[in-house]
Amino acid sequence: MKSKIAHWFYTWKHPVTAAALENLKAASRAAARALGESGTPSPYTLYSTNLDVRIRQRGAFEPALRLTGILHGQPVEVSLHQHGASGLIGPFARARKAARKQRVSKENAILFWSGQSQDGGKVLKASIGEKGQARETRMLKALAGLDGMVPALLAHDSALRWIVMEKIDTASSLPADRQAECYVSQIAPRYFTFWGCKAKPARLCLGEKSTFPEMEKEARYLGLSLPHGWQDGRLDCSITHGGGICEEILLRSDGRACLLDWEKAALAPIAEDLLQVFEYAPEDTLALFASLNPPGALAPQVQLAVALALRSRYNRRKGRPIPARARSDARCAGLLRSR
Repeated sequence: MKSKIAHWFYTWKHPVTAAALENLKAASRAAARALGESGTPSPYTLYSTNLDVRIRQRGAFEPALRLTGILHGQPVEVSLHQHGASGLIGPFARARKAARKQRVSKENAILFWSGQSQDGGKVLKASIGEKGQARETRMLKALAGLDGMVPALLAHDSALRWIVMEKIDTASSLPADRQAECYVSQIAPRYFTFWGCKAKPARLCLGEKSTFPEMEKEARYLGLSLPHGWQDGRLDCSITHGGGICEEILLRSDGRACLLDWEKAALAPIAEDLLQVFEYAPEDTLALFASLNPPGALAPQVQLAVALALRSRYNRRKGRPIPARARSDARCAGLLRSR
């Protein structure tokens, strides 16, 4: 008990990990230099909350954040080279959260600030864990010509530890169904035309993720049945987004949709992306899938069922399955059963 109290008190006095502080300061300094904005740094305060670490200008009065120090730790002072900024660092920047995991492979700090009038706002995304921004940097470069589909890349680290992107100003956050509509109507048709889709054997696509009997068992749990011989069929594959599509879309002021956060992009079955929007726009998603489906591939409904079985099994194998994901899987299964 004594050691637990001592650990709590230590992390209360040092609520943000030393590595997070050093990586944030280094990225801030290097990004400012790359943009020609280096100069006298500005004072900021880091507040550790129960979810993450908030970055605020020193002296900004936010009573709720100040109260978090009673439980989560003293405010931490830091100097950064971006002026008038605010932001946050992911949960593993918190000393107590990081202590539960010996190695933090992926964690980011995100800083928003307004640029000068001619160049708009900017976003700094910096790695504070082991992995850098290599994948997202490459995706932003590759998709730069697709009419604002991704934020413009303004600067990046040669070691791929940080990137600076344009800040997309939007009047309000879009609900999930509206984001799904934007993805299906604006983003996916151009995106998959750019990369193309190729049908690959299901055995190669699924690899060691699950055995075929396990997949069929999970499908039955969802009230679905995979057709005979599906494992010998082909799945449409391309470079997928891999993240939370219906959480990452913003609308520009001119109505163009912009998709953020490409750090999970990978070569995978496109059904893994389309399943996310199928829940909110089933008919439009199936029509889009049919237009992308190359000859010889399994029917879109079957490919979505395979992706759903994989997703459901992954969630249920966790010690504590996420209830929201289980509800989403149940809704998708109901939509597939009705078609």
